[in-house]
Amino acid sequence: MADDGTPGIGLTLPTWPLRGGGYASWRDMRQLARDAEALGVDTLWVSDHLQRRVAGRAPFGFWECWTILTAAAEATSRIAIGPYVANTGFRNPGLLARMAATLDEVSGGRLVLGLGSGNPATDESWRAFGFETAAPVSRFEESVEIIARLLREPPVTFQGEHVRTDGADILPRGPRDRVPVWIGGKGERTLAIAARWADAVNVNVALTGAGDARAIVSRAAAACERVGRDPATLAVTGWARLALGADGIAVEREGRLAGSPAEVAATFRAIRAAGVTHLTLYPGDAEDPSPLPALTAPVLERFAPFLEALRLPG
Repeated sequence: MADDGTPGIGLTLPTWPLRGGGYASWRDMRQLARDAEALGVDTLWVSDHLQRRVAGRAPFGFWECWTILTAAAEATSRIAIGPYVANTGFRNPGLLARMAATLDEVSGGRLVLGLGSGNPATDESWRAFGFETAAPVSRFEESVEIIARLLREPPVTFQGEHVRTDGADILPRGPRDRVPVWIGGKGERTLAIAARWADAVNVNVALTGAGDARAIVSRAAAACERVGRDPATLAVTGWARLALGADGIAVEREGRLAGSPAEVAATFRAIRAAGVTHLTLYPGDAEDPSPLPALTAPVLERFAPFLEALRLPG
């Protein structure tokens, strides 16, 4: 990731519907992945949902996360890739660890394994596809332990209330002894799980400036202190949105970064100074009302000057 005082920057491939309906084809997403890599974006993410329902629109779906990630790994050569975030309720944790090690091999050691508990109350995927909806955070806690241990020091025997393994191992292993694990969450329980097992925590709050960044860094530090971990050993990451106008300015909107490329870059640096080491961005057309717009080629073109400004010395 970036080591020049600016946050690492991530983008998310558009596996959910585009503005006006319809979906990006793999050909579209492959070109976006290659263009993002050429621009110097640090990480490329894929959402792990299957079906969603939100107010005012019909149910909609997503291209499957791990299939798209594997194709993206083959289509690129430098950019880090990962699920944002893999739902531990959708897959057996031992299998998920095995999938991660294999994708790390396919990508040449570029996988960042994002993990999250998911929320059956807001994600229709669970009931629509028949996943067990009870105790998702408890299941998440057990699953994260299995996955982290398998990726670091297998074999693992674990007998939990929800999941279990019996001498599970990762054979063969990928190119790295330790695939980085980033855990998403914002509640006290999920942050505590991150503090115990993660290399980085992605605090699930939209960032708009240094004040928001200081708040999530403080929450991550408190979680570390509760479990006896040095907060300096847990990286803190986050996400932010931009509504990009045709005039090259990020429009002032609630919950979004705003200003010229130079102004947004200054905000980024302030966020980094507050302790956030990586930002996943959701840039969108200012005319798109979606809270998390799908990335398109024209939006990526508008975003390029912002990324260029961010990479300039502060």
